[in-house]
Amino acid sequence: MNKRLIIVISIALTLASLVGILFGFFIQPSLYHECGNNIVAGGNSQLGGQFKLTDTKGREVNSEDFITKPALIYFGYSYCPDVCPYDLQRNVLAVDILQDDGIEVLPIFITIDPERDTLERLKEFSSFVHPKLRALTGSTNEIHQVMKLFKVYGKKSKEQNMDDTSYLMDHSAFTYLVDSSGNFIDYFNRKVNAEEMADKISCYLNL
Repeated sequence: MNKRLIIVISIALTLASLVGILFGFFIQPSLYHECGNNIVAGGNSQLGGQFKLTDTKGREVNSEDFITKPALIYFGYSYCPDVCPYDLQRNVLAVDILQDDGIEVLPIFITIDPERDTLERLKEFSSFVHPKLRALTGSTNEIHQVMKLFKVYGKKSKEQNMDDTSYLMDHSAFTYLVDSSGNFIDYFNRKVNAEEMADKISCYLNL
């Protein structure tokens, strides 16, 4: 084996190790599964976890009780002018596609703006988006704790007066797939359309 080939192999092995370390930072490697060209955590991730929030009827709900089927969790706010409506419509369309295939997935919306997203507001908003959408809120501290579990970023935009009630929120825009026990499986960015999302979820849930 020549010296150049040895160097190439060494570099490749080093890069592979670094990728493994970075990938395993949030996702523990013991339960990797291959789904097409994708590798998923299989429910053993450091993302996500149990949480308690309030539903649109004013009841405190525990994720262990109401997540009894696979779910898509999205963090946003009802006054969002573009990003949230687009993402939520994509999510519920994927849910409808999966339902047609006999796969039940619960769409969940967690507000990052409990100050304005009152129970009545969330009730109207969730009903408008999709009849199955579960909207949740809580105290500022409770919301921050759940955001921390899923590594979600969100705060008032700096480009306006903080006292303005029409403020915008800067936030990350990922949708999280969890299994029927609430364990993280994978996340989807905004580039994934409803059909692609449904295909991946179907693959993951049939592993």
